[in-house]
Amino acid sequence: MATISYVGSKGTHLGRKHEFNQLHPVPAAQNPYIPLRASISTTDCNINESTTLGAPVTATATINGVGYTGQTGGQVATNLAVACGTDANPFRPFRGYADITRLDSEASSSYNALQAQLRRSVGSLQLNVSYTFSHSIDDASDGGLGGDGGILNAYSFPSFRAASNFDQRHLFNVSSIYDLPFFKGSGLQNKLLGSWELSGIGLWQTGIPFSVYNGILADNAGLGNGVASNTGAGQSYADVISNPHHNIPQFDPASGFGPFVANPKAYANPVGLTLGNSGRNSLRNPGRWNIDMALFKHFAIKESMAIEFRAEGFNIFNHTEFGPLGGDHGGAAGSGGFSSGTSPFVPGSNFLQVGTAYNPRILQLGAKFLF
Repeated sequence: MATISYVGSKGTHLGRKHEFNQLHPVPAAQNPYIPLRASISTTDCNINESTTLGAPVTATATINGVGYTGQTGGQVATNLAVACGTDANPFRPFRGYADITRLDSEASSSYNALQAQLRRSVGSLQLNVSYTFSHSIDDASDGGLGGDGGILNAYSFPSFRAASNFDQRHLFNVSSIYDLPFFKGSGLQNKLLGSWELSGIGLWQTGIPFSVYNGILADNAGLGNGVASNTGAGQSYADVISNPHHNIPQFDPASGFGPFVANPKAYANPVGLTLGNSGRNSLRNPGRWNIDMALFKHFAIKESMAIEFRAEGFNIFNHTEFGPLGGDHGGAAGSGGFSSGTSPFVPGSNFLQVGTAYNPRILQLGAKFLF
């Protein structure tokens, strides 16, 4: 039996968590770093601050020989001061308050999938094959108290719309159960040598996405988004300067690290006072294939009682299955960790290189008493 179907869904008024007391970004037309395509330097962080009773804090900075003075409202000097580590609270829209976490029901999602399945029975053999090609898109994948945490600009939710944290583009499964056709009947041979069953499950899947955050000057845009940083996400993305899927370097298995998922030299520190251009969930974790098998022997005692012997093998071919760098299935809270320390990438920092793997082959024996 074969089936093929289209499955789609639309989500509206979904939960979303974001920073409600965030500074406004510097408009592109006023950003002095954009024409230079330059990052924030150590010299730029020599900022003077002054306060007057009853007035907001004023910050003065010099960038490329030009002086900038700003107060609360997202001016160049203000955001630069925050990006360089100055307390953001005096500059926030609601002065006198720190981070304000807002939960609302304004996010949306869409899911589209082609699903195909084939089931076939031949004698005592049952075979199931299924394939799903899908794409899930949203502007918040988790609206609970834990939240996405990765909404970097609360004034531009559409810029956060991308593949969902759990999006898995391709998924292929094969499963089989084979009642071995040997020593059938009800005699002693059947009890001792018959009633064997062989089963297996094969899986191939592509990896889920993750974001490449800037780990050198985290709050590069100077927005003071503590909600994002408190959930383990970054506060700005890295910049893409070339195709990350070209010229991916080879890896040395003896180093203890796995392959690179992208070319590290395709990334750089983001342009100053921007959120970076790589965007949310721009890379994917490694794909994975795995085969598990099991052999069962059924010893019937009487109609209501039986003993089952089980020999099971997981990752039966014992091949290396590389783990994720970040995202929902990883331990990096959605971040590949743009933490090479300098820009451009310094070889040996293991940026964008896999550092984990799933279990090797595991064999186990077991017995069940059925009654």
